[in-house]
Amino acid sequence: MLGILENMSGFVCPQCGHYIELFKSGGGEKAAKELNVSFLGKIPLDSHIVSSSNDGIPSVDAYSDSEATGVIVRICGLIEEKTKDMESENLK
Repeated sequence: MLGILENMSGFVCPQCGHYIELFKSGGGEKAAKELNVSFLGKIPLDSHIVSSSNDGIPSVDAYSDSEATGVIVRICGLIEEKTKDMESENLK
């Protein structure tokens, strides 16, 4: 297991930028601690992900400046680092 991420973690209003916690959050971080694995991050709800996905366009390309894109890119970087570390360990 590479780690745990928390999906649909809060919502940022696209008009005013106000953060709203729609669902209880913190469960991903708690589970990661209990399982002794990395916590990769929290991906917020973002309507752009739905609309761009429905259009067949990755949201990270269509909305590169959104908060969700920033989180997704950072998590992908962490996963890339972890898989490289695992590959290095397997070569030893």
